Amino acid sequence: MKKNNRKNSWKKLCLIMTALAVLLSALSLPAFAQDEALDVTTLYKNKDVDDSWSLSDAKAIDINTLAPGETLTITEKGDYVLSGSLQGQVVVEVPEEDKVRLILNGVFITAQEGPAIYEKQADKLILTLAEGTENVLTDGTPVTDGDDTIGAALYAEDDLSLNGTGSLLVNGTQKHGIQSKADLVIASGNISVTSVLDGVRGRNSVLVLDGTLNITAGGDGVTSTRDDAEGKGWVVLAGGSLTVKTGEGAGAVQASANSQGGMGGRGRWDDWGGWGTSSDQTSDSVSQKAVKAATDLNVLGGTYSFDCADDGLHAVSVTVSGGTFAIQSGDDAMHADQDLTISGGTIDIAQCYEGLEGQNVTVNGGDIRVVASDDGVNASGGSDGSGFVGWGRSGGNTEMDNGGMLTIAGGHLEVTAGGDGLDSNGSILISGGVTGVCTPSSGMEGPIDFNGTGTQTGGTLIIASGSGMTGGMGRMGGMGGMGASLSGQASMTLSCSGSAGETIVLQNESGETLGEFTPKSAYGSVTISSALLQAGSNCTVLVSGKTLYSGVLQSTTAGTQNNGYGNWNNGNWNNGGGNGRGGQHRRRGW
Repeated sequence: MKKNNRKNSWKKLCLIMTALAVLLSALSLPAFAQDEALDVTTLYKNKDVDDSWSLSDAKAIDINTLAPGETLTITEKGDYVLSGSLQGQVVVEVPEEDKVRLILNGVFITAQEGPAIYEKQADKLILTLAEGTENVLTDGTPVTDGDDTIGAALYAEDDLSLNGTGSLLVNGTQKHGIQSKADLVIASGNISVTSVLDGVRGRNSVLVLDGTLNITAGGDGVTSTRDDAEGKGWVVLAGGSLTVKTGEGAGAVQASANSQGGMGGRGRWDDWGGWGTSSDQTSDSVSQKAVKAATDLNVLGGTYSFDCADDGLHAVSVTVSGGTFAIQSGDDAMHADQDLTISGGTIDIAQCYEGLEGQNVTVNGGDIRVVASDDGVNASGGSDGSGFVGWGRSGGNTEMDNGGMLTIAGGHLEVTAGGDGLDSNGSILISGGVTGVCTPSSGMEGPIDFNGTGTQTGGTLIIASGSGMTGGMGRMGGMGGMGASLSGQASMTLSCSGSAGETIVLQNESGETLGEFTPKSAYGSVTISSALLQAGSNCTVLVSGKTLYSGVLQSTTAGTQNNGYGNWNNGNWNNGGGNGRGGQHRRRGW
């Protein structure tokens, strides 16, 4: 008997230990590690995605029978099929361990106060959109619940999931559209949201698996907000179609205004070396990002169209491994306070202030095209504003190496920038892929800028510089004696006259294409460098199908430019020779 008791106790202990291990694994979310593939199936339950139902297993409620202003309160767990129209509210309040599913089978609910559907207590609320139906939820004036002000058309204090093949229109006339104070899962459905503030808002997390989601929001499109607990505050976009428009006159209007003065507190460059104060945004302005996570943001697949007044993607860490993007942004297209990593997907950034920004930016793969009014790719301080710290009027150099890293190891990256093409407040390493950079003809910008070291050990690099810059690799070449160049592979610079949209192609002596680049603005020189070409080997450079150069790659090594463009060494700009301004020039307010 004692032996059996010991055996039973041991079994119980094993069960407890196993349960704890599973719980700790779920809380720590190890799949979010940068070097591991995210297993999205660990992030939801079968009930979240199961949209099958039967009237025989559910309770049918015709809400047409309720009086105007009446509240339908559900107090028992189970499935409920709702149909009809109601000038009132549906409230779910069951024991906290119970789940409730509402099958919306042609429902039109307009609340006079608070949410149209309001889950006050449950383990989870699941909404299933019945096939072939249209459903509309509209909120009323906000209500208070303790210290909380509830302002959303669809609101849940606990976990909330949406699935099904029907349609749902959510009108958040007061604050938010869809809101969960815990975990929010969108598994499927045809969902449209309009909101005064955030469109889709989950406190602990937001997971989008599939479906079609269209959001027009005065605040953020999709957001998670919790930043005070490990394993919380994340967003995962795994599939489906997501269209987001944020802010008044989002995208084009905002970007045009902010290209003059900067965004997010960047300010503007004054006449003598200092950042002024931006009038475009204030510290208490409403966040108007397309997708924002308080901690981690992962994109695995899906189709995305963003027209947003602020960032497209924004989080502490952003990882993109798939998906198709079309982005117009008034600020950064993709921003990470810490690490931004892209390993796949097709990304078309037609308009932004800065394209890809993070403390560390890594491109391992993908097909990426960026048009930016300022920097195309920026490994900066990673804050919500610019990582650039400015040049003070006192003449001291304040833009020092911050240890950040811009790494291009694969993929195809094309950048047309009004500022620097590739910019790092730390170092730059190009070890693979095809990279094309086009920058303006004048001003204090250039194709490549870094404060630490710049190295190319692999890949193909094509730089198209404006007509006033004949050295391609340098920065501020029109002023002479100032620039930042990569060292490593042999490179060659050619003068030419190219128009926006004219494709540059680099071929080896066998006619094999090593890389191509289509700048979105005019250019006056082309610089080429490829790991597949050695100094002295034959190559061909074509512009719009016409031969610009065919012959031996001359042994002009990147890092020893002979066009007056210097290199950044030990805090000084050193003259690169040629016709540039000689001597050393400390970087300051002139």
